[in-house]
Amino acid sequence: MTGPFGPTNNHHGVGHVEWTSPAAGGYSSQAPLLARLTARLLVTRYDRLLANGATASPHSAIGIHARRLVTVAEREAVARSLRQAVEDARTLPAPWTGRSWAHRPDVLSAVDLVDTVTLRLHSPRPVTARGMAKLRLLLSDGMGPLYVSGRGDLGGRLRSALAAM
Repeated sequence: MTGPFGPTNNHHGVGHVEWTSPAAGGYSSQAPLLARLTARLLVTRYDRLLANGATASPHSAIGIHARRLVTVAEREAVARSLRQAVEDARTLPAPWTGRSWAHRPDVLSAVDLVDTVTLRLHSPRPVTARGMAKLRLLLSDGMGPLYVSGRGDLGGRLRSALAAM
């Protein structure tokens, strides 16, 4: 079956083709309550699925989550978090703030790339749920390249998310 959100491959609403909808977001009143609740509870799981190329049927939990990812509010929140990571890398936060510290050398070397990503997030051009999911996973992975205790290639992950957007 094919709909405005791409082909659906099973009754769970998850397939293996890139999400392509430029939907502005918001919850549909036609979506079941359980799907809307599940979309809010399993955000990391759905971010991983979308980042790996899963598609979603419109009223499934993952479809609802994907629509929320491409909203202006979510784009601004992700851009704000990326800018905060740069600010944290430039100035050491006070130890009592409870925020994770950014990996200073990696973040400072990727400032231009972070600027490019945030400009893209603020542009009027649509973004994909896949690119947004990749950015959200980068921000939420405390063991990833963005944070002091993490590992990986920050520039590579930012470029991958940017290419997927």
